Amino acid sequence: MAGLTRRSFLALAAVAGLAAIGTGVAFREHTRNELTVTNRSGRTIVSLEVSLPWETLRFEPIADGEAVSRSFRIVSDAHFAIEGELADGTRLRAAEGYVTNGQYGEAVRIEVGPGGAVHLRQQRRGR
Repeated sequence: MAGLTRRSFLALAAVAGLAAIGTGVAFREHTRNELTVTNRSGRTIVSLEVSLPWETLRFEPIADGEAVSRSFRIVSDAHFAIEGELADGTRLRAAEGYVTNGQYGEAVRIEVGPGGAVHLRQQRRGR
C-alpha cells in the first residue's frame, strides 16, 4: 500500500465498507423469515393473530383477495397458533406448522378459504 495516497486509501476503504454493508443486507434478506396471509374466504378478515410463544403478528383488516406479509423471528421450537374472525362472525382457529431453533429463510403461507378454512404451507424462501 506504499503507492496509495491517503485520499486513495480512504476511497478504497469506503468502497470496501459499502461492499460489506451490501453483503450484510443481502444475507439478512436471504435469512429473513416471512409469513404471508392470503384471504380467499369471500369475506373480509376483520382480525387475525398468528402467534408464536415469543411473538404475535397481527393482521387487520384483510380484504377478500388481498395478501399481507410480515417478518418473524425464530427463537425456539414452536408451532403457529392462528386465531381471528371474518366479517360475518366466523371464527378462525388453527394450530399448524412447526419451526425449530436455528431455522432461517422460512416462507410461511396461510390461506383463509371459504367458511374460514385455514391452510398453512411452509418451506424455505426462494423455492
